Amino acid sequence: MEEWYFKRNAVNRYFASLGYTNINVNRKPWCEGPYGREIQSVKLSKPNHRNWLTTEATARLLTEIVTGKAVSAKRSAEMMALLRRDPSPGVGSKDDQAHAYTALGLPPGAKLWSKAGWTSETRHDAAYVELPNGAKFVMVIFTLDHANEREIIPTVTKAVVEQFQGGL
Repeated sequence: MEEWYFKRNAVNRYFASLGYTNINVNRKPWCEGPYGREIQSVKLSKPNHRNWLTTEATARLLTEIVTGKAVSAKRSAEMMALLRRDPSPGVGSKDDQAHAYTALGLPPGAKLWSKAGWTSETRHDAAYVELPNGAKFVMVIFTLDHANEREIIPTVTKAVVEQFQGGL
């Protein structure tokens, strides 16, 4: 377990070196408690293991991954491969979840790297987008108490895309 936890905390150590304190990217940004392996590694009696991940820190992390600086160039490329999504509808498997989030607000021909999801309280997406006109941006949205409002992230995405549609 210690070896697994050490590897998993590489990004946390990297963020600490950038000056971000109280960031634990091993936890989701909501308060539903640990699950899966997190139950084995996160002790509620140790508040420094709780997550304080913010949209700003998430955007910085995603930017570091996109630019090849997160942990190492090799690790950044591996993370980008995991985040790559086909934004066209009906693809299946890992891309299904992306279709209900940022992908719904993208124009045809856009490229998407994303980690989207929801819990009983939260709807979220952290995405890197390349538009057909060459514009590129990172967008991070965390909601609270809006889990059932499926249109939030696509609506925000459309508004952001409109800003980039006019050119670079």
